[in-house]
Amino acid sequence: MAKAAKSPAKKASPKKIVKAKPAKKAAASPKKKSTRAKKDPNAPKRGATAYMIWLGENRSRLTKPGMAVTDVSKAAGVEWGNVKDKSKWEKAAAEDKKRYEKEMAAYKGGASPAKKAAKKTAKK
Repeated sequence: MAKAAKSPAKKASPKKIVKAKPAKKAAASPKKKSTRAKKDPNAPKRGATAYMIWLGENRSRLTKPGMAVTDVSKAAGVEWGNVKDKSKWEKAAAEDKKRYEKEMAAYKGGASPAKKAAKKTAKK
Protein backbone atom coordinates (compact mmCIF):
# COMPACT_ATOMS: atom_id res chain seq x y z
CA MET A 1 0.00 0.00 0.00
CA ALA A 2 1.30 3.41 -0.95
CA LYS A 3 1.32 6.05 1.66
CA ALA A 4 -0.02 9.40 0.67
CA ALA A 5 2.62 12.09 0.95
CA LYS A 6 1.76 14.46 3.66
CA SER A 7 2.43 18.10 3.00
CA PRO A 8 4.23 19.67 5.88
CA ALA A 9 1.85 21.68 7.94
CA LYS A 10 2.58 25.36 8.20
CA LYS A 11 3.66 26.42 11.59
CA ALA A 12 1.75 29.27 13.03
CA SER A 13 3.97 32.30 13.12
CA PRO A 14 3.98 34.19 16.38
CA LYS A 15 1.93 37.33 16.15
CA LYS A 16 3.90 40.53 16.17
CA ILE A 17 3.15 42.80 19.02
CA VAL A 18 2.63 46.29 17.79
CA LYS A 19 3.07 48.97 20.37
CA ALA A 20 0.67 51.82 20.12
CA LYS A 21 2.43 55.07 19.27
CA PRO A 22 1.69 57.87 21.65
CA ALA A 23 -0.47 60.56 20.15
CA LYS A 24 1.40 63.72 19.22
CA LYS A 25 0.81 66.54 21.60
CA ALA A 26 -0.66 69.65 20.12
CA ALA A 27 1.91 72.39 20.04
CA ALA A 28 1.16 75.11 22.54
CA SER A 29 2.47 77.75 20.17
CA PRO A 30 3.61 77.08 16.62
CA LYS A 31 7.26 77.85 15.98
CA LYS A 32 7.73 81.05 14.12
CA LYS A 33 10.13 81.08 11.24
CA SER A 34 13.15 83.12 12.20
CA THR A 35 13.72 86.10 9.99
CA ARG A 36 17.13 87.28 9.01
CA ALA A 37 18.17 90.79 9.87
CA LYS A 38 18.06 93.15 6.93
CA LYS A 39 21.45 94.14 5.56
CA ASP A 40 22.30 97.79 5.92
CA PRO A 41 22.66 99.24 2.39
CA ASN A 42 25.22 101.74 3.70
CA ALA A 43 27.54 99.03 5.04
CA PRO A 44 30.80 98.60 3.07
CA LYS A 45 31.14 95.71 0.63
CA ARG A 46 33.28 92.75 1.67
CA GLY A 47 36.76 92.39 0.25
CA ALA A 48 37.04 90.26 -2.87
CA THR A 49 39.00 87.01 -2.75
CA ALA A 50 41.98 86.31 -5.00
CA TYR A 51 39.81 83.93 -7.04
CA MET A 52 37.08 86.53 -7.60
CA ILE A 53 39.61 89.14 -8.73
CA TRP A 54 41.17 86.61 -11.11
CA LEU A 55 37.74 85.59 -12.39
CA GLY A 56 36.83 89.23 -13.07
CA GLU A 57 39.90 89.53 -15.28
CA ASN A 58 39.46 86.20 -17.08
CA ARG A 59 35.69 85.67 -17.36
CA SER A 60 35.43 87.03 -20.91
CA ARG A 61 38.18 84.65 -22.08
CA LEU A 62 36.50 81.63 -20.46
CA THR A 63 32.93 82.38 -21.59
CA LYS A 64 31.78 80.95 -24.90
CA PRO A 65 28.44 81.65 -26.62
CA GLY A 66 25.60 79.52 -25.26
CA MET A 67 27.59 78.51 -22.18
CA ALA A 68 25.62 78.34 -18.91
CA VAL A 69 26.84 80.26 -15.87
CA THR A 70 27.50 77.01 -14.03
CA ASP A 71 29.63 75.74 -16.90
CA VAL A 72 31.68 78.94 -16.86
CA SER A 73 32.18 78.56 -13.10
CA LYS A 74 33.29 74.96 -13.45
CA ALA A 75 35.75 75.81 -16.21
CA ALA A 76 37.07 78.75 -14.18
CA GLY A 77 37.54 76.56 -11.10
CA VAL A 78 39.56 74.03 -13.06
CA GLU A 79 41.70 76.75 -14.60
CA TRP A 80 42.21 78.52 -11.25
CA GLY A 81 43.47 75.23 -9.83
CA ASN A 82 46.06 75.06 -12.60
CA VAL A 83 47.36 78.60 -12.05
CA LYS A 84 50.88 78.33 -10.65
CA ASP A 85 51.61 81.89 -9.50
CA LYS A 86 48.64 83.37 -7.67
CA SER A 87 50.63 86.02 -5.81
CA LYS A 88 49.39 88.88 -8.05
CA TRP A 89 45.76 88.21 -7.12
CA GLU A 90 46.49 87.31 -3.50
CA LYS A 91 48.24 90.68 -3.08
CA ALA A 92 45.24 92.49 -4.60
CA ALA A 93 42.90 90.52 -2.30
CA ALA A 94 44.98 91.51 0.75
CA GLU A 95 44.77 95.18 -0.26
CA ASP A 96 41.00 94.86 -0.74
CA LYS A 97 40.69 93.24 2.69
CA LYS A 98 42.57 96.18 4.26
CA ARG A 99 40.22 98.56 2.45
CA TYR A 100 37.21 96.70 3.83
CA GLU A 101 38.56 96.71 7.39
CA LYS A 102 39.29 100.44 7.17
CA GLU A 103 35.81 101.23 5.80
CA MET A 104 34.18 98.95 8.36
CA ALA A 105 36.00 100.68 11.22
CA ALA A 106 34.82 104.05 9.92
CA TYR A 107 31.29 102.67 9.45
CA LYS A 108 31.08 101.29 12.97
CA GLY A 109 32.81 104.33 14.42
CA GLY A 110 35.09 102.17 16.52
CA ALA A 111 38.81 101.51 16.65
CA SER A 112 40.43 99.43 13.95
CA PRO A 113 41.35 95.80 14.72
CA ALA A 114 45.07 96.70 14.72
CA LYS A 115 44.53 99.36 17.40
CA LYS A 116 42.48 96.94 19.52
CA ALA A 117 45.27 94.36 19.37
CA ALA A 118 47.80 97.03 20.38
CA LYS A 119 45.66 97.96 23.40
CA LYS A 120 45.47 94.32 24.52
CA THR A 121 49.25 93.88 24.37
CA ALA A 122 49.80 97.19 26.20
CA LYS A 123 47.59 96.06 29.09
CA LYS A 124 49.57 92.85 29.62
